[in-house]
Amino acid sequence: MIIVSIEGPDFSGKSTIATALLMKLREQGLKAERTALPSRLITGMFADLLRNSKDKISPEVFSLVYAADHLHHYLSSKDKPKTDILILERSSLSYYVYEGMVLGVDMDWLKELNKFNGMKPNLTIIPKTPYKELLRRKGIRLGSEDIFEADDFLKKVSTSFYDLPDWIKNEYNVEYLEYKEVNEMTDEIIQKVLSLLKYR
Repeated sequence: MIIVSIEGPDFSGKSTIATALLMKLREQGLKAERTALPSRLITGMFADLLRNSKDKISPEVFSLVYAADHLHHYLSSKDKPKTDILILERSSLSYYVYEGMVLGVDMDWLKELNKFNGMKPNLTIIPKTPYKELLRRKGIRLGSEDIFEADDFLKKVSTSFYDLPDWIKNEYNVEYLEYKEVNEMTDEIIQKVLSLLKYR
């Protein structure tokens, strides 16, 4: 199975790209499934509650909750039928960006928390969506803003995603895509995925 992760800050187009990629891969006769983090499992629901809580939540608490969700998601997925390609909307890479690079939690501790999570992407795609475009999309989005969507926080997250340390790029097989129309980006990703499948 090939795991393809679509990463990036909020409002960067991850869901749109993941959906388009899923449909196009299935059109080519490939068995493809899609999932996301935070998950829709009970652990992911708890993470969403914390993001919208009025309480002051420490970065370490967020780290523990997200690590639990990532591990529960991984262990739950092991029992599901196998597929050719799993499209993952966010992976534990986001965990290191948000908790480690932006919130300043100790990276070694984060690695220790994440060591049992075996869901590592064969390919991670990060579309380089401009910050002004992130703000535009945020402005037309319906619903309330959580603490990770504030303008200044979004700016820090965006900067971090586009300037990852080499160890994260290497471990998660990161490739950046220049910002363009969704179908163009999707077609580029498909060629990369087909190339990976060819050598499996």
